[in-house]
Amino acid sequence: MPHAMTDYVGKIVLLKFIPGYIDSAASLLQPNDTDCSQFYVHLAGVEQGGIWVENKSWQTQDFFSTPPDIYHAAIFIPWHQIESLVAFPGREFTHDEEPYREKDIGFLAAK
Repeated sequence: MPHAMTDYVGKIVLLKFIPGYIDSAASLLQPNDTDCSQFYVHLAGVEQGGIWVENKSWQTQDFFSTPPDIYHAAIFIPWHQIESLVAFPGREFTHDEEPYREKDIGFLAAK
């Protein structure tokens, strides 16, 4: 059965970054664990240059705003920053099951 990444848009995938990318992009990605390189993400789109992932709790870095402003964001990850992707055909994550926790699904570390 052939698979294409576009088949998984709107679903949860496991994303493994190349070494060092999380450190360099932590302020943009805002992962829940900066020491991890693998994250469950909600795939929002696929392009020739990379993928879009959702982060429903992206926070501004405005230190004058208390609490910080929170936005639903889509973040572009270039292919050259991705070591591998894991899709889960035939599996639907439920709200009661790891890793699907609505508040964390932007970048939920997979250790």
